[in-house]
Amino acid sequence: MIGQQPQVVGVGQCSLDLLGRVAQYPPVDQKAELKEVLIQGGGPVATALVVLSRLGVSTAFFGRVGDDEHGRRIRLGLSDEGIDCRGLRIDPGATSQFAFIAVENGSGHRNVFWTRGSARPLTADEIDPVAISSCRVLHLDGLQFEAALTAAQMARRHQVVTVLDGGTLRPETERLLPWIDHPVISERFARQMCPSDPSKALDRLLDHGATAATMTCGVRGSHTLTRAGERFHVPAFAVSAIDTTGCGDVFHGGYIYGLLQGWPLPRVVTFAAACAALKTRALGGRTAIPTLPEVESLLLTPGAREGY
Repeated sequence: MIGQQPQVVGVGQCSLDLLGRVAQYPPVDQKAELKEVLIQGGGPVATALVVLSRLGVSTAFFGRVGDDEHGRRIRLGLSDEGIDCRGLRIDPGATSQFAFIAVENGSGHRNVFWTRGSARPLTADEIDPVAISSCRVLHLDGLQFEAALTAAQMARRHQVVTVLDGGTLRPETERLLPWIDHPVISERFARQMCPSDPSKALDRLLDHGATAATMTCGVRGSHTLTRAGERFHVPAFAVSAIDTTGCGDVFHGGYIYGLLQGWPLPRVVTFAAACAALKTRALGGRTAIPTLPEVESLLLTPGAREGY
């Protein structure tokens, strides 16, 4: 059981990322020197909780790692950010998720090579009902499915707001959607859900019962549809991108922060977009996660919202 109850509980994936910058991607069977190398934690829910922790929100994470060196680094990276990791289980003899990310210098684009590891998924009985019932927001990525579904159902019973990071539409995702208040999905997810017209994915998500649904589209900003019928577009912010790794994760953290403040949804999404844009300033998904004053400064910068 979690001691001091967090405002936001996350259930999902965590990873250790090895990132390197290259001048340009080499052809097959060629070499490329890495100009900068960084090792740090990653994962959709885990990184979103780092955003919230840096913005002053109390958080707790439920997931699983192996008992390898990667798992120890993952836990340390979260606990150092002030995230309660008592729900992060260790699978003896198993390996943790690991990714190598090659970031192209100048464009900020990256290629990701990853392994899931052998640590088992969380089970439903490993979710602490007190932590779920006492928090204000539950954040999920659907990657620990049985645990995520159980947590989402608990949250609904206790009127806890649920947010989903929908990066990829998986076969089991449809079972989770009726329990999600705020699905924030990638353009890839939308195309998987509605191949002929991805914009219809937002309507589909509202049919599942969502309060509001948002689709992020990188430099083209995001699109949101609410249950009240409000549809709006928020442009991306103009920044010099060094690395786009983790932008979606950081967007979710900013989105949840806005929900906690009780802001109108356009302001929530705009704040999330500013957080994601500022994250691109340095290599790594967490390195340049902004402070609240940095986000507020960008929001006040004339002409900043023109795409990055």
